[in-house]
Amino acid sequence: MPWAWERREDLRAIAARDVAYLAATITLRGEDVETHPRMQPLRVAPATHTIPVVRIEAIKPSLSDAQLARTVDLIAPLATNDIQIDFDALRSQRTFYTSLLRALRARLPHTRIAITALASWCMDDRWLAALPIDDAIPMLFQMAGDDRAIRARLARGEDFRDPRCRSSLGIALDEPLAHAPRGRRVYVFASHAWSAREWEKSKEVVEQW
Repeated sequence: MPWAWERREDLRAIAARDVAYLAATITLRGEDVETHPRMQPLRVAPATHTIPVVRIEAIKPSLSDAQLARTVDLIAPLATNDIQIDFDALRSQRTFYTSLLRALRARLPHTRIAITALASWCMDDRWLAALPIDDAIPMLFQMAGDDRAIRARLARGEDFRDPRCRSSLGIALDEPLAHAPRGRRVYVFASHAWSAREWEKSKEVVEQW
């Protein structure tokens, strides 16, 4: 499944049944909650199933109850049958993120809620167990200091410990991945606009596993 980020995207020529697209970016700045809706056009084939993604960024946030409530109010109307949240929460922000996801679950009881997850969260960190989510997508790119260790563990055939990290995974075309668990829904990020050529390239990468 391609991720369509904040740029002009025409995916009508790509034979993808599903597309995850950036619907909005929410910035938690101090006491404020700023929302930036998608501004670039997204074109997909009529039968394509689309999944809205909300990116959350935090710049010295207050993480207050009011900020949490406002964030939920902004995310909920964007949900369809699915919603995906992309928030690289710091350890100090995990309580806020947990409360946010619980509030979303209460507001959207029948919506499939997924989150992107740092690969380290899925390998050794147990905090995901408290989250009311349906899917956690391990991000196997831009892994910074964890990159070499996680790649080595995947090469040894290790899998993610949290069971909700075993349905999907995320890769990037410009960071080749030699080994990854098979039988997963694969989200693919491209650093530039999607083309039919890039889509075929992504399928070749997955087939090599």
